[in-house]
Order: sequence, then structure tokens, then C-alpha cells
Amino acid sequence: MAAPLERTSLPGVYRRGSRYVVVYRRDGRQHRRSVATLVQARSLRRRLDAERAERMRGVTLHAYALRWVGRHAGSGHDTVNERTRTEYRRLLDTYALAYFDPELALADIDHAALQGFVGWLTLRPGSAGARLSDRSIRNALTPLRRCLEQAVADGVLERNPAERLVLPRRRAGKPYRFDERRFLTRAQLARLIAELPPRWRPPLRLLASTGLRISEAIALRWSDMELAADPPRLRVRRAIVAGQLTAPKSRYGIRAVPLSRSLAAELRRLRQPDVGEDELVFPAGNGAPLSPGNLRNRVLAPAAARAGVPWASFHTLRHTCAALLVAAGASPLRLQRWMGHHSPAYTLEAYGHLIDGELGTALDLDHGLG
Repeated sequence: MAAPLERTSLPGVYRRGSRYVVVYRRDGRQHRRSVATLVQARSLRRRLDAERAERMRGVTLHAYALRWVGRHAGSGHDTVNERTRTEYRRLLDTYALAYFDPELALADIDHAALQGFVGWLTLRPGSAGARLSDRSIRNALTPLRRCLEQAVADGVLERNPAERLVLPRRRAGKPYRFDERRFLTRAQLARLIAELPPRWRPPLRLLASTGLRISEAIALRWSDMELAADPPRLRVRRAIVAGQLTAPKSRYGIRAVPLSRSLAAELRRLRQPDVGEDELVFPAGNGAPLSPGNLRNRVLAPAAARAGVPWASFHTLRHTCAALLVAAGASPLRLQRWMGHHSPAYTLEAYGHLIDGELGTALDLDHGLG
């Protein structure tokens, strides 16, 4: 049995017994070459890196990006599923690959070229004819940034030219004003729930009180509900997207969310004695998963119009939950875990405007807060 490889201070170079092993990739496969000394290993590593850079220099951005998106599995801090890869592929096709010349070599991408791309995005109309929002521009850049990060890891680029890009912040220096239509006040929420048919009040109340995505709510099974616990809660373990059962958007989406006792009691009354643990909590009439589109068009939209909030959507209920949590004093970390976001930074970006910007009283080191 061969001796195990031991790391050295040189990337890609390992020690095995009295010899050194250089590990490298070529044509998508891993290879190993053994040499007698560390000096020889360093020299071989440099030569292999130079050969690889020479081979890769002719690779175009288009070819590399399409290969990358087909095998992208995440950054190590998160996982990427097929749904995310599909969205990355759509964003690349719509924006980056539409802007950059198909013959442009990946190695020739520089910071100036990417800044030009940002400018093009800033002026480019979206699908509805309006200009892309700042957030849409960041989303359009995300797969390209990650592709270039991988190119650095692969040794194709020395550094990521997407670092320190200047992105638009088109608010003319004025404080950001949160669109009031993105969340409901308690009075608006009460009116909306009152306008719902009785059958649909529990699932819509659950969306507003837990902040679950509609894809997560329609995938809930009775085995996910801990209604007799103290306090009651539910566990998010899966989602249904486009009729397909899938994992939540990220590993942080798998979470336990508290339930109020009144909502837990309401949900307990929904369950019939013959309903099994693995059956859906909110099935359609035929027992299949609910269609969010049908539920929105036939139930939510008419009720929202009658309640005087015609702009309300399923995501409005998620934002409403976040707004109520912030108003109750929830910390950014608690809000992140509750909403199932991948990082507190994303949570602050999405909901930071709801948090009181005042710093409060001064900190007196002798007597605490003054």
C-alpha cells in the first residue's frame, strides 16, 4: 500500500516517503508525477503551470464560461444545484455572452473591459422595457464573477479582473426609500386575510408569520410540523419548484422556524385523522402539490384587490414577515437564520433599510450607556 501524501508549502506539491509528488490536471483529468527532491518538484510545477497557461491562453470567454457553468458545484461555502446552474446559464446567455465578442480570449479580459460591461448593463433595457435595476445588474454579474474566480483557481488568469468594479448606485445621494408596496402593515395584512376564502387563510397566514418562500410552503409535510412542541415550530427541508421536488436554495434554507400557538392550533385542526405523516400539509384538491400560479391568480390576487393591496404577492408576505421581525427587535443574525439566507450580508442588503439607523445613546466606559 502506497504511503499517504503529505502537504508541503508549495501548492500542488506533496511528499510521499523520501520522494515528492506533483499533482496537476490536464484535459479534465488529474495526473501525478514523482521526483526525487523538492527543488525538482518546484521546477516541474512551474513548467507544468507555464505549459497550462500557454495551452489555455487561446480559450475564449464563451467556451470557458459555458464549460464552467455546466460543472459549477459551488464555492465551498455553499452548494449549487441544477436550478441555480440553469439560472446562471440564462444570465450568461442574456448578458455577458451577448456583450463580449465570441472570439475574445479569456486571458484578454481585463478590468476596463468588465467596467465597460457594467456600463452597458446600466443603459440596457430589461425585458419589460425599463432599465435594469442596481440589483439586477449585480445579479447579471454574479455568474461572470464566479466564472472568473474559477479561472484564477485553474491558473488561466493571475487575478480576477472583476475585483473592485464600480457598480451603479442610482439614488442621487438620497436615502433609500423602501417601496411601501413590498410589505404590508398589520392592518393591511388583517384586511387581506379577512378577504381570503376560509380554506386558504391558514397557508397565507403561515407565509406571513414564518416568511417561508411559497416553494417551501407547498412542500411542507405533516412530518415537518412540530405542532405539539413547546414552542411549536416547523422544519423546512425541501421545496417544490416548477413541479419538481428539490432542496432549498442553499444549505442555510434548511432550518426550523417558530410558530405562534394560535397558528399551530389552526394547523392542527386542518389535519384529518386518516392523513399520514408524509402527506402534504397544503395539497391541491387532487392531493398533488399546489400550483403557485393558480393559487396566486385564483386566490391571492382577487383577495388582495378586495383588500385594497392589489400589488401584494407571495413574496410580499415574506417581506412582511421580515418587517415585523425587525420591528420586534430581531437581530440581523436571527433574521438571516429565520429567512434562510446564505449570509447576514445578504440579509442586511435586503432588509437593512428596515433597521433603525440611529446609534442610540453614547457609550460611557465608566458607567455603560449614558
